[in-house]
Amino acid sequence: MRTPATEAELRVGILRLGVLVLIGLSQTVPHPHPEDEAFFVALSIVGVYAVLSLAWVLVRGATTPFVFIATALDVAAVSVLAELSGGAFSQARLAYFLVPVAVAFRFRPALTAAAGVVTVAAYLIESLAHPAHSRPGADRFIAVQAGFLAWLSVAAVLLSEMLDRRTRRADELAEVRRRLIADSLTAEERERQALAEGLHDHAVQNLLSARHDLEEASESSPAEPLRRARRALDETIHDLREAIFELHPYVLEQVGLEAAVRAVGERAARRGGFRLDLDLTYGRRSAHEALVLAAVRELLANAAEHAAASTVRVHIAQENGWLLVGVEDDGRGFDPRDLPGRLAEGHIGLQSQRERVESIGGRMDVRAGANHGTAVEIRVPAA
Repeated sequence: MRTPATEAELRVGILRLGVLVLIGLSQTVPHPHPEDEAFFVALSIVGVYAVLSLAWVLVRGATTPFVFIATALDVAAVSVLAELSGGAFSQARLAYFLVPVAVAFRFRPALTAAAGVVTVAAYLIESLAHPAHSRPGADRFIAVQAGFLAWLSVAAVLLSEMLDRRTRRADELAEVRRRLIADSLTAEERERQALAEGLHDHAVQNLLSARHDLEEASESSPAEPLRRARRALDETIHDLREAIFELHPYVLEQVGLEAAVRAVGERAARRGGFRLDLDLTYGRRSAHEALVLAAVRELLANAAEHAAASTVRVHIAQENGWLLVGVEDDGRGFDPRDLPGRLAEGHIGLQSQRERVESIGGRMDVRAGANHGTAVEIRVPAA
């Protein structure tokens, strides 16, 4: 799962490659400052740097040191290319505009302002040090170009500040949403537990008492109506116990997630008529076991009711501080484009589980296709 910093750095990397392509194409346009071989060598080196930096972000992600180093290298690269291709009048000078814009993507106004100052200073130093500075009108041209860079830097700072403010506001709203969902989950679990305990302590016990009375009555008068009444009571007790387990699987509290998933899976397999394949390498207990079990239960219920699957596989493992859960079936599947319509019709089970998972900083991915089965992967913090 990519972080916002990595996403921003990927966009910067694409912009970096794009501006290098434009610099290369600009050399096909006749102008009074022909480049020597050193320019094309430098352009090739900078191109390699751009590709490697993009590959690094894709594989390793973006960190604060990387951002600072990449920004400094961008300024240095543009300065070298401009120095080798006409100084203040080089087509490559336009790439200076990349730096403040690229830094603005990182949502850091202070860093954007610093990058703008460094960029303007680098342009002035490079332009004034180049022999082309002696041309008539060069000072005015350099001043105007520096003014454009300063203006763009100010605009980038304002944009970065606005993005940063919106990002912080979105984070605050997301945190409020997470707390509300967490409170809702806690309250729901308490209600489910209270309802399950009430059914067990009252309804089931009353039915057991009634069955005992029927057994005594049938011993003295073994009539068929009494036998039918006993069978009805047995079925009702069984159904109530199934409902109590669905409401609050006591196995989770007593022996943990692995046993609870196995019990829920076996019940769903009997109901759906599919073969259950369990791969449960779960070890250390997690604070999010109830949420994970609820998600697995919902997914298995969907498979039992809608998938017409022959095999359903459930995988649970812990890896690098994450609890990984996978539920995959070989059933009829569905078209992901139908999800909005299913939600509109009231089928909110899958979406509600996604929101619960995301509320604790997790992620839920669904892969499905018509007649190609459904695979759901869930990742939540293990702690």
